[in-house]
Amino acid sequence: MKGSITSTLATLLFLYLGICLLLFVLQRKLLYFPTPPLLHFSPPMEATVTSFENEGERLSGWVVNEGHPKALLYYGGNAENIENNIPFFRENLPDYTVYLIAYRGYGDSSGEPTEAHLYSDALQIFDEVTAEHTTLSLLGRSLGSGVATYVAAHREVDKLILVTPFDSTANVAKSVYWMFPVSLLITDKYESAKRASNIDAKTTIIYAENDTVIPRASTERLIDAFSGQLEDTMLIRDADHNDISEYSEYVTGLKRALD
Repeated sequence: MKGSITSTLATLLFLYLGICLLLFVLQRKLLYFPTPPLLHFSPPMEATVTSFENEGERLSGWVVNEGHPKALLYYGGNAENIENNIPFFRENLPDYTVYLIAYRGYGDSSGEPTEAHLYSDALQIFDEVTAEHTTLSLLGRSLGSGVATYVAAHREVDKLILVTPFDSTANVAKSVYWMFPVSLLITDKYESAKRASNIDAKTTIIYAENDTVIPRASTERLIDAFSGQLEDTMLIRDADHNDISEYSEYVTGLKRALD
């Protein structure tokens, strides 16, 4: 009997360690879901095709409402077709030039997405764009909130808007894989809460009441990490993670944050 119990425990331990190894190896496939381009760079919605170069990779996307002195850089979610936002920004932010640039490996952008790559690309794009505008604000949604906080902590930004954000991807993963040592396994942590104290930009956080992707506690920890630079927080009632931008309160909050 004792030998049987020992053998069972050894088998369970082997399976547990095997799953840990699998999570470690496949973690980026669980975090990033690159999407192919929908418009193939012939957008029928009056957006201008653009591209940037960084570290030998080509980052492709669109410029909406081109030619305004005020600009907004948008960082999307981990499975988002960024060009789907063209009509939204044309209609709701007509006085802002909006840059929608696909992450590495997304759309027609080359390369592979990693935390370090997305940060490097975002800084390069910011540095190229900022010279063309009097003010430059950032809007990061879901995964993009982690990119936005990094840029805001390293560059002078006018306004920072975070939509359905998190404190870190490690803490989000813990809520799902609570039985595994996630903090030791995950490499792309996007630790926004730790960067909050280094952000000077006026910040607004907009989040969903019924978010089934980002736990409320993760967003609230990020809110708590900010101090005087946090101008507003807005909880959109009944909204979920993926449909929050369909609510009129979201549009109102976005315009107020940029006003």
